[in-house]
Amino acid sequence: MPRVTSKDVARAAGVSQTTVSFVLNGRDEHGISDETRQHVVDMARRLGYVPSAAARALRAGRSEVVVCLVPDLPVSEAFEVMKRQLSAAMGRDGYTCVFLEMANVAGGDLSTVWKHIDPAAVISFAALSDIDAEALRSADVPVLDDVLQPDGAQLEGLDQREIGYLQVQHLASRGHRVIGFAAIADPRETPFCRPRIAGARQACRELGLTEPAVAVVDYSPAIARDAVLAWRASDAPITAVAAFNDLVAIAILGVCRTEGITVPDDLAVIGVDDLPAANLVVPALSTVSMDLSIPARNLAVQVLALIRGEPTAGLVHNSEVLRLVERQSVQPALLTAIESLAPECGKAIPAGDDSTMKPGKKIGPV
Repeated sequence: MPRVTSKDVARAAGVSQTTVSFVLNGRDEHGISDETRQHVVDMARRLGYVPSAAARALRAGRSEVVVCLVPDLPVSEAFEVMKRQLSAAMGRDGYTCVFLEMANVAGGDLSTVWKHIDPAAVISFAALSDIDAEALRSADVPVLDDVLQPDGAQLEGLDQREIGYLQVQHLASRGHRVIGFAAIADPRETPFCRPRIAGARQACRELGLTEPAVAVVDYSPAIARDAVLAWRASDAPITAVAAFNDLVAIAILGVCRTEGITVPDDLAVIGVDDLPAANLVVPALSTVSMDLSIPARNLAVQVLALIRGEPTAGLVHNSEVLRLVERQSVQPALLTAIESLAPECGKAIPAGDDSTMKPGKKIGPV
């Protein structure tokens, strides 16, 4: 069915196309009677007329589209949630988010995108090239660049270091003194994995623990098996593992089951993301849940401020973005075991005492 145009509305209403344009654009300086105005509006509604986005952009000087450039990232439920939350937050102010995979842009040349759309703003989740950044600056397009940079400076409300910090803090509060970190080697995960390791290391330093034993686990059963057996065979056997995410943690649980390692008695495991599968595995997986609506809202506030040329205000800083979800893969260690280790670690943390764990706490440079 062909698109209904303003010419069709004019023909059906028996008025000129200019009159239709004046009425539908709310212009009242041309002596058009209220009766004629209502007749045009009724006819446009009856025909299902929708003004073209191109025409609106021409009138406003810029479209209401926010282009979100996404780097090559592994499929992640967390990031999909982030995209939905950002779209909803921008939508409340009348803007539409269009997500483009940077790797799929023809020839990797983003200038081809700007030939077809004049965005209200651009959000780039990875660093733009110098050429693309300069092209957008020259066109006076507001840009929020490199949102996923490891230090979390652009994505206010979600510091990846806090995740690793919180995992180790929780394991230590349950009496674990020798902790491993199950990392992932995929370079696409580096903006997330590296700062989580840094946060875990900082927590160990502050709690007087040895540095976490980092091993690459990925999503491979064979690699996960090698890591788990190496942890268990070390001079000071690892008793707990902070995993990069729930999928890595589930891989570790699988190895423990086949190798006769009891979770959590022999090895405690905590993940990140709180995927639905985390509550389906046996034992159910303790994890860190993220409320991504808060950083998504903060990102929308930043972008809207750029569009309007206003100072950024209203960001949520000390929020409950992170939440511990305690299940059966981590249990309190025996109090006597903690007390026996107290001289060695300098200070025992009583089992069950999570008083120092405050999701959203700002941690310093690592």
